[in-house]
Amino acid sequence: MEKDEGAIGYEWTIEDIYLLYHCVCETIRLWPGAPARPYEEQEHLRLLRDEIYKTVLDYKFRYMDVDE
Repeated sequence: MEKDEGAIGYEWTIEDIYLLYHCVCETIRLWPGAPARPYEEQEHLRLLRDEIYKTVLDYKFRYMDVDE
């Protein structure tokens, strides 16, 4: 896989991911619409939300308590 020159990596806790997910969802919910913000921004936010949620689901799958 070719490394993306514009990508930046972070080491975040799951609490950081939950907070980021919440912030993106709230920004989508309160998005003022065009022309106040570019239309492309809304689509970008939706893509971010979906990618962050994949991380949440992956975490829950890997670390859920199987004894419950």
